[in-house]
Amino acid sequence: LKIKKKATRKHELSFFIKTLYRRIEMKTLTNYYFIYLLLIVISIIPLSGIAQLTLSGEFRPRTEFRNGYRILSTSQDEPAFFTTQRTRLSFLFNDELYLFKLSAQDVRTWGDEVQIQDNANINIHEAWTQLNITNNFKVKLGRQELVYDDQRLLGSVNWTQLGRSHDAIVLKYQNNDTDLNIHFSGAYNQETEKVLGNVYTLNNYKILSYLWMNKKFGSVDISGMLITDGFEMVTGNTNYRYTYGSLINYKANDLLVSGTMYFQKGDDNSRVNISSYMLAGKMSYKLKNSKLSVGFDYLSGGKNNDSNPARYSFNTLYATNHKFYGSMDYFLNIPNETNGGGLQDMYVNTELKPLQKLTLDLTYHNFSLAENISDPANSTQLLNTYLASEIDVFATYVISKDAKLILGYSTLFGSDSLERLQQRLGKGLQQWSWFMFVLTPDFFSSE
Repeated sequence: LKIKKKATRKHELSFFIKTLYRRIEMKTLTNYYFIYLLLIVISIIPLSGIAQLTLSGEFRPRTEFRNGYRILSTSQDEPAFFTTQRTRLSFLFNDELYLFKLSAQDVRTWGDEVQIQDNANINIHEAWTQLNITNNFKVKLGRQELVYDDQRLLGSVNWTQLGRSHDAIVLKYQNNDTDLNIHFSGAYNQETEKVLGNVYTLNNYKILSYLWMNKKFGSVDISGMLITDGFEMVTGNTNYRYTYGSLINYKANDLLVSGTMYFQKGDDNSRVNISSYMLAGKMSYKLKNSKLSVGFDYLSGGKNNDSNPARYSFNTLYATNHKFYGSMDYFLNIPNETNGGGLQDMYVNTELKPLQKLTLDLTYHNFSLAENISDPANSTQLLNTYLASEIDVFATYVISKDAKLILGYSTLFGSDSLERLQQRLGKGLQQWSWFMFVLTPDFFSSE
């Protein structure tokens, strides 16, 4: 029976490989080298490991109409309309001693290439292995997503078609008996192989390290994190920024209460003697077919009479800000986009499920500066702290376990203060709408 079972699996795998070969149009080795690599790896994997092999994909086109997304639209501006597309192919092999993952993606805007021309587009989103040293200790190294807690400081930024990944090594300790998890990570970036020197000119951090700890105490879940990132300056020196704090979640039946506090010190690539912090609180209550949430975020800023207001403005590092500060993304880089004044965000969110396959999500945001700052156009006057109100609505319809449709619409009502910060005279309705189809098939799984 074992021989017959192995033969059947081998036949199925061979049929899958041949089918995939036929469906791929062999245009250029550059564009499809990753697919070739996957096929070769799958072909040589021994039968003993087939039960732990997965090949999956993602096809995600998104059409957008932008007329006030990210910046205020003026009477002279023409709305933008376009379609982007992300196509991913991921291979995961799970063995008792290790995990191995490769994920390649092609990200494009429809029409961004000259037709009948060889263009290399595929890039590696993830390429890592995790070594299972013991049941409690693991080491993960390579190109990978760093996603922790609610993604306020480290997130995948999955909304963007490219997403974010890091080249890093992560040491993991996990004890299921005590519900304790500890991660320690380090990354040192170079832009090329060098013979001498370590000059790094790309617009990234040069050094990243963090310590993350998580412990559960019944209904209470506590995480603590310390992040150090370093930036190379034109002088050759490296500035270090330190961000540390904690997230606490309390869950009791249908009630969830969370609180966040982070502090920031040190220097980065544009500020020195940073002294900032952020506070956030959220409460959610789940009903039969709905969930209601209210929350408040406070990210510190500098006052008008400060000699360097930006040093008091909290930076959210490598977070998924699209998830928190409005879908229209007016506040992705808060120190820059508030001119060092910080940000306050009061919001209300409701999730409804009128049908089994349909989910509706509605959020209202009220944005204001954390501190009084001077008018960029007239330093003798102060800006009103109120910046804008935003309404975000989106609907998700699940077609199947592998496919769903998502439709979104957002509108923003800006103030004079926001216009002065952006130095743009907003006219008409500031709005943004989008439609996205998400297909995540499992091409092959031996489980």
